[in-house]
Amino acid sequence: MIILIVVISLSILILAHEFGHFLAAKAFGVRVDEFGLGFPPRMLGKKIGETTYSANLLPFGGFVKIYGEDGEDEKKDRNFVSQPFLKKSAIILAGVFMNIVLGWLVLSIIFMIGAPEHLMISAVQSGSPADTAGLKESDVILSARFAEKVLSDPIKSDDFISLVKSAEGKVMEIKIKRGEETFDFSLKGRLNPPLGQGSLGLNLSEIGFKRESIFKSFGKGLETSWLTLKLVVVGFIDFFSKIFVSPKVMQTITGPVGIFKIAAESGTLGIIYVFELMAFISLNLAVLNLFPFPALDGGRFLFLVIEKIKGSPLPKRFQLIVNAVGFAALIFLMIAVTIQDITRILR
Repeated sequence: MIILIVVISLSILILAHEFGHFLAAKAFGVRVDEFGLGFPPRMLGKKIGETTYSANLLPFGGFVKIYGEDGEDEKKDRNFVSQPFLKKSAIILAGVFMNIVLGWLVLSIIFMIGAPEHLMISAVQSGSPADTAGLKESDVILSARFAEKVLSDPIKSDDFISLVKSAEGKVMEIKIKRGEETFDFSLKGRLNPPLGQGSLGLNLSEIGFKRESIFKSFGKGLETSWLTLKLVVVGFIDFFSKIFVSPKVMQTITGPVGIFKIAAESGTLGIIYVFELMAFISLNLAVLNLFPFPALDGGRFLFLVIEKIKGSPLPKRFQLIVNAVGFAALIFLMIAVTIQDITRILR
């Protein structure tokens, strides 16, 4: 069930992006030949006005065909390439805008609903008591006990850390939730742990939040979206600045398989966390598409800027070659990341 929800959620993100292009083209009077749900081969199609609305066999995402987008019939008035610079730019960047709006709306709804609060293990240090005992990333701590003191879900990280410090060198009991199962562990903390690791060797994250009013939810959704966008931009810049000098940076990224795994784990905590992940992916997609890389919206926008400065369109052959190379590079990167994701899962 969770996998189905994840597939639908990711499809909505792609569809929303394409819907942004669709709305902008319609708003500026550019002809839209087709708006498709999923990818061909086509199963159903109905023409309304000048646009065919189709349902296709491959159910992941969707697409929009804008008349003249590939440079055909350049002299026709309602052709994409015949439009002024600002209109073409708005159509190209509208998909990014829609991903930002979607991320903001989903986060706002999440703040309205609220999410169950838990203390989750975000990382386990290799060779630590927690690692030796079998604790894993994404485990949720349901209870912790030492002597007469007991902490129960929801647990604050400061309270848990205080309990661990009081139990250093002695055995404490921890109950965790992993997926739909619960497990009990007995751990003995280290008296002199490595710097930055702590007695048990755990990194912790407090997840969940209380319900907010409607107006406050939209404000918090906007604030969270803005902070997320800034963090994603910094992260992407850091990634691209290191990728050619430090290949290990590839280990920090996750592809579709990894996203499915993370989403499935999130789903065991509650469906609200799947939607939270969906919002953050939408904001990530917005930033990724803005990068001036061929085959992405940012690359297409860069071509428009160059054409504006140059005073004439770039040669079609050049654009086709550059976009083909960019697309091939993206496919290669996706394959490499997918292999990496599968390797992580099988470990």
